[in-house]
Amino acid sequence: MKNTVQRFLFEFSDIRGEIVSLDSSWESVLTRRDYPPSVRKLLGEITAATTLLSATIKFDGTLSIQFKGQSALLLLLAETTGISSFRSTAKWRDNDELGDSNVNLLSQGTLAVTLTPKKSGQAYQGLVDVHSDSIQKSLEDYMQQSEQLTTRLWLASNDQKATGILLQKLPTERHEASDDWHRITTLAATVTNEELLTLDFETILKRLFHEETIRVFDENSVNFSCSCSENRTDGMLQSLGELEVRIILSEEGNVNITCEFCGKNYIYSPSGIDRIFSYESRESTQETNGSIN
Repeated sequence: MKNTVQRFLFEFSDIRGEIVSLDSSWESVLTRRDYPPSVRKLLGEITAATTLLSATIKFDGTLSIQFKGQSALLLLLAETTGISSFRSTAKWRDNDELGDSNVNLLSQGTLAVTLTPKKSGQAYQGLVDVHSDSIQKSLEDYMQQSEQLTTRLWLASNDQKATGILLQKLPTERHEASDDWHRITTLAATVTNEELLTLDFETILKRLFHEETIRVFDENSVNFSCSCSENRTDGMLQSLGELEVRIILSEEGNVNITCEFCGKNYIYSPSGIDRIFSYESRESTQETNGSIN
């Protein structure tokens, strides 16, 4: 179950689920930056949640979940391409809030879920204010308010793993009352962080739902992969404007761009800046944009 996501359905209920475990792929994120423990925990949870949400939809493009905050935690960002790859990063201020367990780092923040088509069409983004101290509750609120999909999440992360379970109530034409959702989510709520972080999928599902009839689908691999490239970095510099880039070049001698996801450096000499602001370069990269590689 390393670096995999797995879908399951409750055969006699209108409920579907996903379970994810990111191991070495999550460690690939942590080796690139020294995240404070409180930031690392939340980043792991939002990374697992993004993978879970991506697995519930059929979409040819990228899905990202971004949290912007007003506290010491400035940004959490996780992005998936299909269900096979992800990348994630965070920004923060170094102050006493990061080490204070009584401080809600998510307070007064905003959560954005963005779907960006791979080929053509406009990106779709939904926003919700965060009124919770947990990633899972914030996303549950988002799914209910913005997507009208009743969803529950259980997330956990540490230095070795980011993991979680998603349950979602499917739209149905049934009119009769049913306690399926209450029963199944009550069972799922008994899962502990330790179980999520240490047990395999089969054991977790059997422990939680041994009296239910579940159809389990094949596992899908999920790995860390960064989509940064020289072409995308060229486009980002073009979006800043030639005057601003030339000022940086004159002050620093070169322009150094570091990808915030994978840490790769893109160093531009004066000839490199001349290249990207040539007419030919603007023609070839006019549709490339973005502030983070």
